[in-house]
Amino acid sequence: MAQQTQTPEQREEELARREAALAAREAQLAQEQAELAGRKADFEAGKKSLLDNGDKNFVNAKEKMYDKFPLTVHQMDIIIGGLFALIALFLVLGVTHTSFFGLFGG
Repeated sequence: MAQQTQTPEQREEELARREAALAAREAQLAQEQAELAGRKADFEAGKKSLLDNGDKNFVNAKEKMYDKFPLTVHQMDIIIGGLFALIALFLVLGVTHTSFFGLFGG
């Protein structure tokens, strides 16, 4: 707590000093918020332009590929995942020198 033996003039001066410091801090915070909002807007604009270069009709390559087949995206992802699993299976069989048809008792 502040000293109890302050005169009313000293108390008023102290309050004025604190209010000035508070106003300066609020102005600084407002400026920092404005800078942060500006940087965030620049980041969002940069992120969008990095992907689509501002083209409103932009469609990424994966969606263009999916549009050529009458399948849903989920079905296409399942097919791609299955193909990757087969590639992995044949790599493992090749490394271990195991015949694919030997897996079926042949």
